[in-house]
Amino acid sequence: MSWPEKRRRLAVRVATALGILTVLFALLMLIPIPYIIFAPGAAVDLNEAINVPGHKPPPGHFYLTDVGVLPGRPLYYLTAKALPGFEIIRRRELVPPNMSDRELDRELVDAMHESQMNAQIVAERAAGLPVKARSYFIVIKTVPGSPAARCFQRGDRIAQIDRRPVTDVNTLARVTTAKAPGSRFALAFARAGRLLRITCRTFNYKGKPRFGMTGQFSTEAYQLPVRVTYRVTNINGSSAGLMFALQIYRTLTGRDIAGGKNIAGTGVLSTDGTVLPVEGAREKVRAAIKSGAVVFLVPKENYAEISKTAGIKVIPIKSFADALRALSHEMVVAPSQGE
Repeated sequence: MSWPEKRRRLAVRVATALGILTVLFALLMLIPIPYIIFAPGAAVDLNEAINVPGHKPPPGHFYLTDVGVLPGRPLYYLTAKALPGFEIIRRRELVPPNMSDRELDRELVDAMHESQMNAQIVAERAAGLPVKARSYFIVIKTVPGSPAARCFQRGDRIAQIDRRPVTDVNTLARVTTAKAPGSRFALAFARAGRLLRITCRTFNYKGKPRFGMTGQFSTEAYQLPVRVTYRVTNINGSSAGLMFALQIYRTLTGRDIAGGKNIAGTGVLSTDGTVLPVEGAREKVRAAIKSGAVVFLVPKENYAEISKTAGIKVIPIKSFADALRALSHEMVVAPSQGE
C-alpha cells in the first residue's frame, strides 16, 4: 500500500472517529430528559454583595447560599450519578410541563429581583422606616374553559383572596388547596386602573383545586426610604431573600445580631416576613460549611432533610422575626458552649 493511500485511510478513520464523538457529545448535551440537576452550591459574602448607602455592616459575615441549576441532559445526569454533592430532581416537581429551559432561566432572574425587593421592604420596615408597598399576582394566561377564563383577563393584578393579601407567588395555591375543588373565593384585583371584586370558583385541575391560570408575582414599593444596591452575579432564584433582608437590617441598624459570628442561610421571603421553603437545601448547607459559617438558617419545611448535618448548627425558622430571635438566642448561649 502506498504512503498516500495510508494517509488517506488514516484521515478517513480520524474523521469517522471525530464524527462519532461529535454525535455522542450532541446526544449527551442536547437531548432533554425530564430532570433538573442541582450542582454543588456556593456561598456569597453579603458584606461585599450589598451596599446600603451611608451604612457599614457590623462585625461578622452573613452569607447567602446557592446551588448550580443544570438542565436535564444525559451528561449532567450521569455526572450527578457518579459524583457526590449533586441532586437529581424530576422536572415536573419544579416547573410546569410546557416551560422551556430559556423560560425557566428568565423566571429565575425575575425571582431574584423579586427577592431583592422583598428583602428591602421587610428589612426597612423592621428597622422602623416608613415603607409602603403592594403585591400582586399578575395573570398571564388562563386555561380555556376554566373558571379563571371566565373570571380574569390577561394583565389582571390580583391583590387579595378572601380578604387575605397576596404576599408571595404561592398565596393563591395555599388558600385554594385548603378547600375542595368547586369552592368559592372572593378576590380583589385591579384591571385597567380600576379595583374590581368578584367571586370565582376553583375546579379540579390535574388533581388539585385551581382557578386555571398562570401568572407572575410582583411587588411594587412606592415608598422605600433607602435604595439598596446589589452586586450579585450568576445567582438567580428567590431563595436568597431571607439572607438579603438580615444583611440589610443589620447594616441599617448597626446591630450585631449574631455576636460577630459567620451566619449562612436560605429562605424565600414574603413581604409580610414569612419564610417559605426552598429547593437544594442539602447543597446549600454544604456551601455554608465551606464558607466557615457556624450557623445555618433554614425554612422549617426543609429542616428535616439537613437537621443532622455535621459541622454546623442548623436552625429552623418560620419568619424574619423568628430568624432575629434565633440569632439573638445564639448570642446569649454562645459563652456557655465555650465558643
